Amino acid sequence: MPSVRSVVSTFVTGAVLIVGGGAAYSAVTAGPASDRATVVRVIDGDTIEVRYDRTEHTVRLLNIDTPETKHPGKAVECLGPEATRYLQDQLMPGDVVRLEYDVERYDRYDRERAGVFEGDVLVNAEIARRGLGIPVLFEPNRRFLEEVTAAYEEGKAAQAGMFSPTLACTFEARIQGYADSVASVEAAASATDPAVARQAADAVVAEGATLIALIGGAEAGSLAAAGLGVAELDVLRVQVVDLQGRAEAAAKAAVAEAERLKAEEAAKKKAEEARKKAEEEAKRKAEEARKKAEEEAKRKAEEEARQAAEAEAARVAEEQARQAAEAEAQRQAEQAAAEAEAVRRAQEQQSQIQPFVPQQPAPAPAPAPVNVYYQNCDAARAAGAAPVYVGQPGYGTHLDRDSDGVGCE
Repeated sequence: MPSVRSVVSTFVTGAVLIVGGGAAYSAVTAGPASDRATVVRVIDGDTIEVRYDRTEHTVRLLNIDTPETKHPGKAVECLGPEATRYLQDQLMPGDVVRLEYDVERYDRYDRERAGVFEGDVLVNAEIARRGLGIPVLFEPNRRFLEEVTAAYEEGKAAQAGMFSPTLACTFEARIQGYADSVASVEAAASATDPAVARQAADAVVAEGATLIALIGGAEAGSLAAAGLGVAELDVLRVQVVDLQGRAEAAAKAAVAEAERLKAEEAAKKKAEEARKKAEEEAKRKAEEARKKAEEEAKRKAEEEARQAAEAEAARVAEEQARQAAEAEAQRQAEQAAAEAEAVRRAQEQQSQIQPFVPQQPAPAPAPAPVNVYYQNCDAARAAGAAPVYVGQPGYGTHLDRDSDGVGCE
């Protein structure tokens, strides 16, 4: 892999990373040459160790650059381990390979720069075809660039390696994952708690900003850009910007939904308070009406009871008066009847008085009169006492104890 310092200038033409170096770090061969060598081991995705002429040599594969796995100043890059494993699977220890060189055979680290062939297969190009590396031009070595570039384009078209949407570290996978995240927050905007939906949408917006910065910071044609050119990176950036816009819209929708729910909750609360107030007022009025009705019923009952009592008292008084009047009338009638009977008897007795007989000489004076009571008129007559009738001088009720109108008792 190239380790570019200040004396190395780097620029991009199309999808090929171009690295130019001075002769101070290279040995120029008289022309293409080749060696047959035996594989000792694979160091990383684009560097191997071989043996020929009884000596071990480190070989840097020409015109291909794979992600870092061994650089002391860099983290392991996306697909670096995969590129190393692929090369290990292709070049096993003991395999015989053919090394073909270009203009400059050695790099600044004394590594040989070569196209590595296993049979008729250019391993450099196979790495690019599987999306595990990008074309790179180490000036003036161009011998294998065209074949590596063609293989790279095939890999891109087939979505191999760094172009796979299923590998988490690739641009395609990140953008696809971001699209899935955006779709998720869009679906959650109306299906979950608005606060949760907004938080998720804000996180996706931030994720989009990170991805846009990653694309913008990737140098066209570099490994960080998966070898993509300026126009291709712009397409990816536009895709992410559009997705981020959708995430922002989802966040705004979540805010709007939260505000709507808040307003709805406030309206419900207000309506509930109004309902409770109305119920309490209705209950108060009903209780007031009930008490009033009870008081009115009580008053009416008391009034009816009073009137009934007065009516009963009047009836009793009237009955008593009637009975008294009847008793008085009966008494008067009985008295009148008694008086009439007395008169009738007196008249009857009067009519039975014997004719006048000349008076005999007066007898000797009788002793001083004493009060004598007779049982009845017959006894009085037998004793020579004459009865006294009602209406005659000397009649008194004390002489008429049986109230028959004849005083002779």
